[in-house]
Amino acid sequence: GNPQHALKDKGVIDIGCSRHMTGNISYLSNFEEINKGYVAFGGNPKGGKITGKGKIMTGKLDFDDVYFVKGIKFNIFSVSLMCDKKNSVLFIDTECIVLSSDFKMPDENHVLLRVPRE
Repeated sequence: GNPQHALKDKGVIDIGCSRHMTGNISYLSNFEEINKGYVAFGGNPKGGKITGKGKIMTGKLDFDDVYFVKGIKFNIFSVSLMCDKKNSVLFIDTECIVLSSDFKMPDENHVLLRVPRE
């Protein structure tokens, strides 16, 4: 099947997350076991133990160094890591769209606010 559709409705794009994570080991290729401590989620500082990492490939967008954290119900994708790869992330009322690095704003008059990234 289409790998993009396989992840549909199973991913969360997170602006506060510093790394990509999944709770489903079957999504990961090139899996390797690691011991990277814990990641906080659900209000718990030791929400989940990082026990592995791998790559998620969607066909158009690949996610490297995705941590495997047992107990996470969704794939969590980091906006900052996607932007580090020169992609743009657009949030609208019904969805989030990741745009390729060669996307250009058709009309700068559509930009209502611009804030430098820290």
